[in-house]
Amino acid sequence: MTCHEELLGLARMVVDLEPGNQASLRRAVSTAYYAVFHLLIAEATANWANVDARAALGRAFDHGTMKAASDRIVRSRAFPFVGEDPLVVASLRTIGLTFFRLQEARHFADYNLASDLDRVDAMNQVASAEEVFALWPSIRRAQITQDYLVSLFVKTR
Repeated sequence: MTCHEELLGLARMVVDLEPGNQASLRRAVSTAYYAVFHLLIAEATANWANVDARAALGRAFDHGTMKAASDRIVRSRAFPFVGEDPLVVASLRTIGLTFFRLQEARHFADYNLASDLDRVDAMNQVASAEEVFALWPSIRRAQITQDYLVSLFVKTR
C-alpha cells in the first residue's frame, strides 16, 4: 500500500474516531488533503525515469503552485480540452476542483481554531478525496492528465 492510500485510509478512520472531537475532525480533513496531494505527486514523479531521484523531485512540489494549476484546470477554456474526451475532461476538472477545495478546507481545519468544524463537512471532505482516488485510474494515462501533472510542478509566468 502506498503512502497516499494509507493517508486516505487514515482520514476515513479518524473522521469516525470520536464524532464530536474537533481534533479528530480537523486531522481527518487535513489528512484527506494530504492523501490527494501525495497521490498527485506520486503520479507526476512516476513519469521520472530515474527512480532514485523521484523522492527528491517530489519534495519540489509546492502547495500554492498545485492549487493555482488546479484552479486553471477548472476555470480555463484554453487548457487543451479541444477534441478531448468529455468524460476525461469532466473527471480532470472534478479532480482539480476537489484539490483546490480540499486545500482550502485543510487551511480552515489547521488554522481557523476559532470556529468549530462540522462533522458532516469533515465527512464530505474525506468523501471528496475518495472520489479523486476513484476517478484517477480511468484518466491517469490521458495526455491532458499528464499535462495537468506537469502543470502542478511548473509555475506559470
